[in-house]
Order: sequence, then C-alpha cells, then structure tokens
Amino acid sequence: MINFKCRNCGGEMTVSQTGEMVCSYCGGHFVFSDKDLSEYKEFRYRMLAYLSALSDNPDTKETENIWRRAEQKDFALEDGRNLTVSYLFKGEKDGVTVYTARRNVLFFFSEAEERVSRFYRMSEKLIYPSADIKDLSKFFPQISGKFRIADGRIVVAVSKDEELFPLSAFGSLPPEHAAWIVSRLENICCVLEYSDIGHNGIDLESVFINARTHQAYLLGGWWNASPHDGGSQNDLFAIRAVARRITGVGYDRSPEQFKRFVNGAPAGDAYEDFALWDKVIEEGFHGRKFRKLDLSTLGF
Repeated sequence: MINFKCRNCGGEMTVSQTGEMVCSYCGGHFVFSDKDLSEYKEFRYRMLAYLSALSDNPDTKETENIWRRAEQKDFALEDGRNLTVSYLFKGEKDGVTVYTARRNVLFFFSEAEERVSRFYRMSEKLIYPSADIKDLSKFFPQISGKFRIADGRIVVAVSKDEELFPLSAFGSLPPEHAAWIVSRLENICCVLEYSDIGHNGIDLESVFINARTHQAYLLGGWWNASPHDGGSQNDLFAIRAVARRITGVGYDRSPEQFKRFVNGAPAGDAYEDFALWDKVIEEGFHGRKFRKLDLSTLGF
C-alpha cells in the first residue's frame, strides 16, 4: 500500500477522488504524479473489490488474491535467525514502524526498552466487567511474539485475523459505516474507562477494522498509554477526530446529529459519552441496522 505524508507537518494525507492529496491537519494540498495515481487507484480498487467480495462470501478466494500482492522484507535477528515479513501495509507512528501482515501486526521499536515495556504494561492492565459476554479482550492486543533485530530494534508481534486491516487503508467511508466504527470505539473507550487507562493514541493507524463483521480493534499506540486518573477526554476527542477523517467527502451528507457530535465536546466520561452517541444512532441513523459495505458507495 502507498502511504502519503504531508510535506509540511508529516500528517497522514487523505486522497480525494480527483487525485489531489489533502492534509486534514494543516490543510496542505498536493497532487499525485500520473504514475502514483495509477498505482494508488489499482491497489485501492483491488482492496475494495476484496472487501466487497468478503461481504458476500467470507470463504472467497479473494483473500488469497489480495495477499499475493503483499510485499516482503527480511530482517536478521540478533540470535542469527531470519525474520521474513510479508505485508500489505506499512506505516510509521511516533517513530514506531508498523507492518500489517496476514495474521500479525508487527511493531518495530527503536529506543525500544521503555516503549516496549509500556506497551506490555498498559495492555496487560486492561480489566473487563465480570459480566462480559462479548469477550471484549479480543479487541485489544494479544501479543504473539517478541524479537530483537540485529540492529538493536525490538519487534512486538500482535495477532490478528486475515480480514483485519488498519483504518487508514479504507479512505473515505459513507456516514453509516463511520457510525458503526464510532460505536465500536465508544465501546473500547468504556473498557479503557473501566480499566482507568488513557490510550492517548486512537487514530487511523492504531485502529484496525473487519469491514465484514463490523468489528474494531485497538491494536496500536499502546506505547503512549498511561493511567488516566479519571480523565478520558483525550480518547473521546480522538474518536471525534477519527470520525471526521473517515467520513471524508461524505461528511456533508452525514446526519446533523452526527456532525454536532463529532464537532462537539465529549461528555464527562466514556459511559456518559456512549449515551450521547446512542442518541445520535437513534435520532440520526434511525436505530442500529447492519449495512453491508457496498463497493459502489466508496470513492478512490
């Protein structure tokens, strides 16, 4: 996958249907070369075709087809072994390089010890209600491995299913799909509130979604997490920023209740904020309805 960073501020850029890149952070505008635009459109089309096929048939061979396009990179480990990573997406956040492989997300840490320690410590600090019947733990990191590379970096591997991709891979989504993502993130923030944790890194790179099953996972950014001492405002503001970015060109046709929510201040805590969001679902989207991701509604 081609990743684009703003030349002015380093923020992730949104690709419009005209081929122009727009930075949501500083407002910078840049234009693709013909070659870059062609490559982006080809990959984007194949990715959306794959997601559309999954919506109709979860056993489709499209999974194999999309993973044939994976890039591959080899890393020498400190113990002399070799680590081969086949990945569809590569990104960077806070100096941490992130590879999305088929069944793992791999986080490459430089200046590693403190960040890796915080990743482990804060993700292990999560607690869940005793009446948890939804197995909420699966939406948070399940660490499957840890390696030290010969150059000194540490790699932390987090398990994932093969239909799980970073939210940044999806571009603009229709408001009704932005809505279910916000719902899942509000659920996630309730778990963070219950655990007295501030994640401090909810964005398009740390959130991963399964577009077929409408599930969202908070796998990245845990090196910024900390005890929040009763304040969850950073994460609730972050949900709103994510919602504005993923609606993209569809923001103008979003329900007014949705616009007020994403541009307004959060409630006092995650539980109260979820109640606010629930009103948006009922009044703005006329209740909770499962809508299949439709290829024809998505732009390049």
